[in-house]
Amino acid sequence: MVDTKEMATSGKTVGVVHCLTIPLHGETALLPNAAIAEVIAYNEPAAIDDAPEWFLGYMEWRDHKVPLISYEAISGREVQPAVKNSRIAVLNTLTGNNKIPYVGILTQGIPSLAIVQEQGLKDKALPDDSRQYVGAFVELGGVEALIPNIDEIEQRLMRLSAG
Repeated sequence: MVDTKEMATSGKTVGVVHCLTIPLHGETALLPNAAIAEVIAYNEPAAIDDAPEWFLGYMEWRDHKVPLISYEAISGREVQPAVKNSRIAVLNTLTGNNKIPYVGILTQGIPSLAIVQEQGLKDKALPDDSRQYVGAFVELGGVEALIPNIDEIEQRLMRLSAG
């Protein structure tokens, strides 16, 4: 799998990467297809008592209990409710962790395919108020996007389940 953050920041030649743009509230996330197991219809998750605001609960997906998060909230913005076109992007975690092999992210619309070529991707400076769980900011075809840091999200979920 191509590391999209490395692609965005290293200047290395990587060719073409097939990605999905994921609509969030007021911004767009960009992830390589290899990081996404499936995009599914929104179903209300099973809520957890005393969970942080960003942790929306657990959902069942292909015989797995998958944590569902609000990416906006975990990265320092407000929780956004599901809307008419909301979907869940089920992400593969990257460490091979059997406890949390997948993480669901609530989308604010329908993700779309994007073919990313090195010359079409521009690295953007991180804002002064750098947000947690954002690996990089990029510009793709005139659209600004963020690249979520899936490893850090997985670690946060591990700390939550251990606590």
